[in-house]
Amino acid sequence: MSAGIINVAGFKLTTFSGLNKKVSPRLLPEDVAQDTQNVFLDSGRIEGLKTDNNHSSEPSSHPASHIGSTTRTIFRATSSNWLTFTEDVDIIRSPIKEDSFNRIYFTGSGNFPKYGGQSNLISGSGPYPAASFRLGLPTPGAITSVSVDNSTAASGAATNSRAYIYTEITTFGEEGPPSVVNSTQIVDAANGATITLALPAASSGNLSISKRRIYRTDVNGVFRFVKDVSGTSAGNTTEAVLDDLLGEEIESADNLAPPDDVSGDHPDGPMLGITAMPNGITAGFSGNTLLFSEAFLPHSYPLANQLTTKEDIVAIASIASGLLVTTKGKPLMASGTDPSAIAMVEIDANLPCTNKRSLVDMGEYAIYASPDGLVLASNSGIQLITEQILTRDQWQSEYYPTNVEAYEYEGKYIAFTYDGSNNSTKKGFIFDPRGGKNAFVNLDFYATAGFNDREEDRLYLVIDGVLKDFASNATRRTYSWKSKVFYSNRPISPGVAKVSADSYSSLTFKLFADGSLKHTQTVTNANIFRLPGGYQAKSFEIQLEGTDTINEVCVYESPQEIT
Repeated sequence: MSAGIINVAGFKLTTFSGLNKKVSPRLLPEDVAQDTQNVFLDSGRIEGLKTDNNHSSEPSSHPASHIGSTTRTIFRATSSNWLTFTEDVDIIRSPIKEDSFNRIYFTGSGNFPKYGGQSNLISGSGPYPAASFRLGLPTPGAITSVSVDNSTAASGAATNSRAYIYTEITTFGEEGPPSVVNSTQIVDAANGATITLALPAASSGNLSISKRRIYRTDVNGVFRFVKDVSGTSAGNTTEAVLDDLLGEEIESADNLAPPDDVSGDHPDGPMLGITAMPNGITAGFSGNTLLFSEAFLPHSYPLANQLTTKEDIVAIASIASGLLVTTKGKPLMASGTDPSAIAMVEIDANLPCTNKRSLVDMGEYAIYASPDGLVLASNSGIQLITEQILTRDQWQSEYYPTNVEAYEYEGKYIAFTYDGSNNSTKKGFIFDPRGGKNAFVNLDFYATAGFNDREEDRLYLVIDGVLKDFASNATRRTYSWKSKVFYSNRPISPGVAKVSADSYSSLTFKLFADGSLKHTQTVTNANIFRLPGGYQAKSFEIQLEGTDTINEVCVYESPQEIT
């Protein structure tokens, strides 16, 4: 049998593959489908995709108690407690070694990046997060006044000019940038003099500030640690530290907070897309600015660690070769181990990302939706991986790339999409980059949120406002699989058919001739069944529906031809 031409009076299918819409149905390989839905094809047979279990057996703090049709993001914070959001939120765990606070960082919720310790986020009966804080600290107000009492200095002590600054410290030990030095308050003081500093009130807002840290210049003009001052209220503090007892040099001079909702400072809006990279670095973006934190300081994004792109950034993902940066134009790859020396290279491919939520970290590579189809980016480069399955027009009209949202599960890219307004167009699909002819399968359901629990090797989805443990039930979804068009050089009228299956509890066979449905058969056993006559045709298709696993299908003119 070649190019779908029937050289005998019928056909037999012993393997079954995924769909291909690009190639004409008549020219498809024998086992490739015109259309298929809810099918698991890894074994070469037709098996229904497993159904889901409702995941609501945990306490009231579980998201099943707080999920609805508007839920867009879920994240498993502990074994029994989840974070839920109605916005598109990116979430990472703390990159800090042995973080006693078990901090979680997230962007996209509200008007600024946020974070919190486990005890802040998980408190009460939910929904969670119960409380969180603004990520990063602003530049604090200048020291109000500095006064000098040289009487406490030793006789003959050296006198030098000195300046003072201070930083703010959170309850988590995160240090912000220093206050601005007021030149009118640079003072001359003897070594050992008592200095009185008038501090303003600490910065306001949801910042969790617990204390201020005082620094002063040494004889070389380097700011060094003097003391910590507990509290946040305005007031005076004194110090008389000798020059040779000053502490370490200030390390937070560039500890800038990530972009937030202050439009005068950040016209492109708050940082989005927070992503964990190797070596304790976190990354995010705002407009066309790509930001990297200091290593193991996810609250600090110095200007020296920022890069810009020609087009606005849509989404980022950390893969084996570096940080994939997708934009409204060409993608880029950023790599390096020092956040202040990251190199970024533009990939010469006109494959913009159409939806932030379509970009999925698949491990060594990432996949995202473009106007032309799905794109795979890896160490080897960038590739349009649906090019042989769907035309650009089919991808645009049937899969709505601007609305594709996806998740990784067992090496597969599981996506959901719709036209943006008509709920009847909501659907999903599975793409397996390793699948060959089995790569693409449609799904008849839609999820608004998902979370891949890599520790438990489970994918959780929110479907119709209910949290589901994806494909965890032994029962099977109802599938459909429509064959290619088989063509006969002479008109024939198939008389018999046979379907070999593991069981026959739910199995329907349909025969189409010259594009018209000719017969529908409920198959209840492995016996040959007769097909209606009274016509002749040259082209034939079959469609199989049900939940039973199918091993083989035969369609012939007479029973003697079935082997």
